[in-house]
Amino acid sequence: MELSMCGYRCDLCKVFAPNVMKNDKRKEQIQAWQKYYGGFEEVMPENTYCEGCRCDKPDAKRLDMECPVRKCVAKKGLDNCGCCKDYPCKISDLKKGLCFEDAKNKSGDKFDAGEYEEYLRAFDNEKRLNTYLLDTIR
Repeated sequence: MELSMCGYRCDLCKVFAPNVMKNDKRKEQIQAWQKYYGGFEEVMPENTYCEGCRCDKPDAKRLDMECPVRKCVAKKGLDNCGCCKDYPCKISDLKKGLCFEDAKNKSGDKFDAGEYEEYLRAFDNEKRLNTYLLDTIR
């Protein structure tokens, strides 16, 4: 499992480089973002490619090259937001993804559980980070 600094699951994201190489579903990923988050109309599948926030190549391609969470976590020398004494905070909230229930409530009749599982579960970081935090405390 490839966990990003904000708690996204890179291994489930369709724009993550290894997933693009295996089965390119960037167009479908962007359509799901448009449907559930709004925006993304200007995003072109062929330009959407991410090697992950943990990639340390100088020319690494990331979905958000200026990600404030990545900068914060790296500056603090942490593994992810769930390790931070200040979590949750305004910075982590900038990358908060939709959980299943929120996506269902937000989209109403247009909600598709299979679509959520395929294209949005990767971004359900709040539950993932909260679980990480609880597991660390135990």
